[in-house]
Amino acid sequence: MNEIRGVRKKNVIKIIQSLVKQGGCTKNELVFYTGLSLSTIDSLLEEMLKSNLVIKAGYRESTGGRPSMSYTVNGEFSQTLCIYTYKHDKTITVIGRLYNLYSEMMEEKRRDIPKLDHDALCSFIDGMLNAQVHTICLSLPDCNIDLKHYYKQRVLVKNDVYMGAIGAYIKHMQYDSIVLLDSKVNSRLGIVINGHLVEGKSSIAGQIRYMPLIENKNRRSMKGRSQLLVIELQNIIGMLNPEAVVICAQAIDQHYVEEELLKIFKMNDMPHLIYIDDFIDEVMLGMESISKDSLFDNLSR
Repeated sequence: MNEIRGVRKKNVIKIIQSLVKQGGCTKNELVFYTGLSLSTIDSLLEEMLKSNLVIKAGYRESTGGRPSMSYTVNGEFSQTLCIYTYKHDKTITVIGRLYNLYSEMMEEKRRDIPKLDHDALCSFIDGMLNAQVHTICLSLPDCNIDLKHYYKQRVLVKNDVYMGAIGAYIKHMQYDSIVLLDSKVNSRLGIVINGHLVEGKSSIAGQIRYMPLIENKNRRSMKGRSQLLVIELQNIIGMLNPEAVVICAQAIDQHYVEEELLKIFKMNDMPHLIYIDDFIDEVMLGMESISKDSLFDNLSR
């Protein structure tokens, strides 16, 4: 039975991906794009129409035969609510974004609060929930609030740097391997190799604080931060040799960093260094992407 559900899930995903990518398809076009049989397409489309996941988009003109019905994904059928929190000065900023099935942001809200607790978080979430939300995805660094049994929607809790790495990979898909380095306070990595997130045996992959001789530079000065970044990047390049590193850091001497690295590595070994001020967009993009899987899980049951 599980094997049947697994095959069905893959077929549903094929249809949805084709409809989203092509902006709508006829049954015969779905046969071409998915490689599925017409009878399988008929059966799954019937179920997806009943559930309102797919809607009819009208007849498409034909060059010779009868006009064919075109189908498209109902973007409002199922929405994802992504919540991310981070410390800012003496407050905590809560950011919420609501996405539809086409990964379009429908709504965004931000709120600064002095303390993040269960009531404050639920109040923020309740203000953004609607009947179409199927998944709530949370990334709450340094916060242990369990909401998995509080809402009827599926609740996912994800590591912010891991989600940021997925988002960075989606943003820069020209690279097969990419690393997100958060070097602002306690340096952390998110690693994507050949399109796969690397978490490790117990999800501590990328925790630079476990590596010796990293915290021997002063973060308070630009020189100290730049020297520390060189050491971090030297480790990353030497161990992972990624094509790109997205660096979230404050007031770095980028020219100094590159000069020091070129004393160690050949130009051909150097990754593309991409500097950003924050990785909020990357985290949200990663959470939205991961959350879609929960919809496919539900459809396969």
